[in-house]
Amino acid sequence: MTNILFLAQFAPTNGIVLNPPKTSEEKFYAETYHWKIVDILQKSKYNIDTASDVDYLIKNHDKYQLVWSVYNRLGFRNSEIFVQSLCEYYNIKYIGATPNVRALVEDKSMSKQLAEHLGLKTAPWIVCSKEYPLCKIAPFPGPYFVKPRFGSASINIDESSLCHSWKDAIAKSKLYAQQNIDVIVEKYIKGICYGVSLINTISGNPLIAPPHYTVSNKTGNIMTYSQKRFADSGMERFESQDIAINKQLMYMAKKYYSAMQPCDYARIDFMLEEESLTPYFLEVNVLMNLGIQGGFVNSFLNSHFKSYEELINHILKLGLAKLDISTSASKP
Repeated sequence: MTNILFLAQFAPTNGIVLNPPKTSEEKFYAETYHWKIVDILQKSKYNIDTASDVDYLIKNHDKYQLVWSVYNRLGFRNSEIFVQSLCEYYNIKYIGATPNVRALVEDKSMSKQLAEHLGLKTAPWIVCSKEYPLCKIAPFPGPYFVKPRFGSASINIDESSLCHSWKDAIAKSKLYAQQNIDVIVEKYIKGICYGVSLINTISGNPLIAPPHYTVSNKTGNIMTYSQKRFADSGMERFESQDIAINKQLMYMAKKYYSAMQPCDYARIDFMLEEESLTPYFLEVNVLMNLGIQGGFVNSFLNSHFKSYEELINHILKLGLAKLDISTSASKP
């Protein structure tokens, strides 16, 4: 019987939650995301353990044939690819994106270069860090949007991220530099952010959910770090009903997703300029919120899956199909 390990910040280890959620934000994530998945996995016919500490994987790696980690960050730089890299080192199959693919697409600069290679429009951008700060002369006209270059966590994104002068953009970038966080500065595009969710199948032909868009009551329609974690109000998500926009975005998303394989699931974001409705590639997220109230899940519950349990089990089957055994039992 296949032994599977599920890793998440609030997952129980040996039946005990070692790191109980403390804030309202953490409780929301635990109750609507990590614990929901744990409940579904434990109902499956497979031998599934859960843990909240990567050290558990390191100490017990010989026991497992498949790992599913929903850890985004582990408290050190470039930690996004750590668990998958460990699995490669131990020769354990895993669910998600390979470390090299995730490193590419969650570098917002490199992901934009891939988009340009594929013929997708992107806003002008420049990167900087503590070691390589922004120059004093603006490389392109503003306004500007300043955010972390790596990962998908939206750390410190708030209304001050929208900078109307290059001087303000430099000041915001310095705040990130003080935290040792590399930065990307983009030309701000006034418009609406659309997300297209994709999930692979065993055949390799991905399922694509109808695009959803998000509106915020913050300046510039900015979705803040707190709003994305449901710790602040003022953000609403809607499924797009515009057939022409949906067809265009789904085509672009599939084209990009095909170029970033191997990857089991992702959300690809575009910014539609307010007046022309021109879509600009924004970024990729390969470890979005898979909770029952997240945009990724809701997009698929309105299209390809009848229940949250069916969706989670589909992802599990993608992992099981990677094992060096007959996959007939794991095919839908």
